[in-house]
Formats: sequence, structure tokens, C-alpha cells
Amino acid sequence: MDEEKIVSIINENYDMHVKQAVFFRDGGSLSYTVESDKGKYFLRIVRPQLMDTAVEAVKIQLFLMEKHLPVSQIISDIKGEPYVSRELQGEKYLYILYEYIEGTDPGPEDMEQAGELVGRLHNCMEEYGGELRVRDKYFFIDRYIAILRKKKYARADEFEAYGNEAWDKVKHLPAGYCHGDLYRNNIFKADTGELYVLDFDTSCRSFPVYDIALFCNETDYFTFHEDAYDKTVCMLEQFLKGYQRHRSLSREEKEAIFDLLAVYHFQLQATIIEIYGPDCVDDEFLDNQLDWLYRWKAQCASRAAEP
Repeated sequence: MDEEKIVSIINENYDMHVKQAVFFRDGGSLSYTVESDKGKYFLRIVRPQLMDTAVEAVKIQLFLMEKHLPVSQIISDIKGEPYVSRELQGEKYLYILYEYIEGTDPGPEDMEQAGELVGRLHNCMEEYGGELRVRDKYFFIDRYIAILRKKKYARADEFEAYGNEAWDKVKHLPAGYCHGDLYRNNIFKADTGELYVLDFDTSCRSFPVYDIALFCNETDYFTFHEDAYDKTVCMLEQFLKGYQRHRSLSREEKEAIFDLLAVYHFQLQATIIEIYGPDCVDDEFLDNQLDWLYRWKAQCASRAAEP
């Protein structure tokens, strides 16, 4: 996007004078750091495909702000609204401005503290009165299979059989609020040492333990590593020390975490293709993904059989 246009939109709609907007990353939404006469801010520009979920995410974040859960603060515009809507080439985009927090991603030493924060988040969201979209098998598994069939990928049946088997292992898990995208970068460690939860666009009613699986995940999405399973177990042990001070986790949920990491591959890949189009992956990439899943399944079965 034209950064001069972005600066103009912020200056027209917020009580500040922006000097520049610097591109930060493209993670589905476009992110920028914004320099103004009142300090530094963080800007998200939400694409049309993510519009509905972004509006829901803002409502959740405002609720959590009222509950004093540590989330980045949304900056209201001059009308008191939490975002600005603008059209570009006939499509609507949302501009959401946040406070800028200096810091970094949490490390292994922060897992226990992160567990406490996620436990508090899950508890707090039990009081949320707004609607949460329900994420079921279609979202996690079937939409990816539909994409593969539309691409006429030759091994779609293998993915479908794997996905059905994985879903059968997790479908009866306790349901509740799920952040849905709680990988390590979506909890931020401020320079003060406090942790903040970010990015609520994938919030839903699903499996709370899915958040735990993603946050403790030490696997490489693209390359299978034999030691990733044990590293994930170590992260999980530290995380649960904090989490279980606020919420209990059943044995069934703990055992399902490794199956949920397989489900994650289906869910994430479908989302990536929906955003960037069917040509963003080729058959070689899909073959490698299937190989990863088969190796993960074998490793999980082997570890489960250990005394």
C-alpha cells in the first residue's frame, strides 16, 4: 500500500500528526509502525477477506481491555470508534491503531508465565457475552481437503484419510473459548517483563487446549525434526505449571495436544491458500507436507507406546 496514503488516512481520523508509516510485515493483515508527534504506534490494515473476523476481534479486545487483561490497547479515532474503514479499488479495508509496546517474543524461560496468562484469558472469556463463531471439522480439516480437490491434487484422498483419523481423536475434547492462532509471536514480552496477548482475529468457540498445543509447539512447519517432539514436551511441562494455577486440564486434553499439532497443519495451510490463492503452493510442497504428517504420526505412536 502507498505509505503516503496511509499517513494521510491516520492524520485525517486520529488526534495526532503522523510523520511516517513504515512497513513491518504481511501476516494476512498488513502491519506498519507509525511515528507521530505523540509517539510510536502499531497499525494493522485488515484485508477484505478477514473483515468479519477482524470486527469480532476488536470487540473481544475491547472486552479484555475492560477486564484489565494485558492486551495491546486500541487507540480510538476522533469519533471514538476503534477502527477506520476505507475503500480501495472497490473493496473495504479496516485500519486499526494500537499502542506500541517495546519488547520481544517470549523465550523458554517465559513459558510458565505465559501459561498463567493463557489460563487467565480462557477464564476471562467465559464471561464474554458476545457471539463467538463455532469452528468445527469443516474449518480445521474439510476446507483444506476441498481446496486440494479443487487443485486436483493426486493425493487428496490420503490427506482426507489422515485428517478424518486425526479429527476422530480430538472431536470430543471440551469446548470453550479458543484464541485459535496462539503461536509464540502472538504473546509479546514487553521490556517491563509483562506478557501481552495479541491478535484475536481467529477467536472462536472450539478447543481451548488447541491454544496450548500451538503455543508449546516446537516443531518446524516445513521440515520434520526428530527432536521436536521432546522439545515440545519440555515447553508443555513448563507452560502447564502456570496454566494449571488457573484452569485444570484433563488427561484426555493433554494426550490430544500432539494430535492437534497435526490438525494445525490442515487448518493453517487452508488459511494460507485462502489468503494468497491456490497457486501459492505446488504439488511438491503438498507432498512434503504429507510426508511430514506421516512421520509425525509414526513418532507420536512410538512415544505413546513407551512405558
